[in-house]
Amino acid sequence: MPYTPISNALLEQAIAARALTQLNRTCIFPKVATVGYEPGAFERGESVKVRRPKRRQAADLDPRVAAATMTETSFFNASVTLERLWIDGFPIYGHDPAQAVEKYIEESALQIADAIATPNDDYMYSAYRTWSLPSTGSVALGAHPPVAVVAAVDSSGQLTDFNNTVLRSANTVLDTANVPSTSRFSVISSVAKGAFLGDAVVVTGFVATQIGGGELVQQGLQQGAFVERYGFKITGSNTVTGQSASLDLDTTGGSQGTLAIASCAANTAFTVDDEATTTYAGAVDFTLTVTGSLQNVAVGQIARIGTSSKATAFGVVLRVASNVVTLIPYTPTGSKLGAAQITPGTDVFSIPSIPSVNVCNHQEGLLMATRQIAAPSEGSGVKAASIMSPETGLSMQVFRGGYDITRVREFMAAYLLTGTRFSDWRKGALMLSL
Repeated sequence: MPYTPISNALLEQAIAARALTQLNRTCIFPKVATVGYEPGAFERGESVKVRRPKRRQAADLDPRVAAATMTETSFFNASVTLERLWIDGFPIYGHDPAQAVEKYIEESALQIADAIATPNDDYMYSAYRTWSLPSTGSVALGAHPPVAVVAAVDSSGQLTDFNNTVLRSANTVLDTANVPSTSRFSVISSVAKGAFLGDAVVVTGFVATQIGGGELVQQGLQQGAFVERYGFKITGSNTVTGQSASLDLDTTGGSQGTLAIASCAANTAFTVDDEATTTYAGAVDFTLTVTGSLQNVAVGQIARIGTSSKATAFGVVLRVASNVVTLIPYTPTGSKLGAAQITPGTDVFSIPSIPSVNVCNHQEGLLMATRQIAAPSEGSGVKAASIMSPETGLSMQVFRGGYDITRVREFMAAYLLTGTRFSDWRKGALMLSL
């Protein structure tokens, strides 16, 4: 390939453009999120306001009987904190030949994007799994992570390979919550991806040309590329992880990985935030039988309710108070259970090992905000370039400067200021599998 020098005046802009292009290719979770960008100079720790209308329901009007009641519109308010400022950079030595420097910079731009993409995807995946809730009092679930759980289980109630049943169950969960059927995404672990490829059926010949039937098996789920299956645009990612088992839940006696359920009752502390009238979220309080004290159970963990041969329900732990654990139980196929559908004395409680906690969501469910930090002042001697992708909303900034006369070098660094959170707990689900 012929050598084409990069203009020194456009060097930072070229690096920013190349890094942003590669970031758009390799990142996963920004593609499944609603990304918000606005110009200006922001600092890490600032919050970006998010507002969406609360759900309303039309009334049946009979004008001859009574007048309609007009009510003020109301909104659910949340904020996305710009809590991550990703940076990656490298030195440039002045005694290197110009062509070598430019080649080095060009290749390093791709490395910068890869360096930022991985921790940013890890951070965005945590939005599905990380909870911050008060330990007492009422909680209105709104801009919280998803609580709905579906699972791939075999006939003996144990987790099995990821399969199309899990995706269909997750689709049902979102349908039940009136989540729009378009723009639904799923990100699954590499292990789940391999199992899902084995679950597919190759269709060849004339039919394959009409429906693309062999594409999934022949090409696989390529990194960063989405294929449409069972109502979702789905891809695989090494970012998706699992959960370790809690092997001892009682402080007294030997290791106890399961605990008997003494009783369960409907919980009224957890409600739905954006309903016009008080609507309970469906949480259940599980009173567990312990000899000493309950241990190794925390908010955000996924609990299993059932027997050794049957998985009655799974649920995300929302509160732990003494020996009472609160969660919203879902059957493996995604049906919400009430307290009356749990059998104390038969069903037991555990925090199981889950190799893959795969995720799905509507694009409105996951929010990502990207902003730019203030550029260096003109008198600083630092050259800067900023670029934003109108397609993804991602922004990349590149600064070059800081000349070191003792080493004959300066530095090039790329920055991405961002924040993420889940906007609606009903617009996503966790999908458990091996």
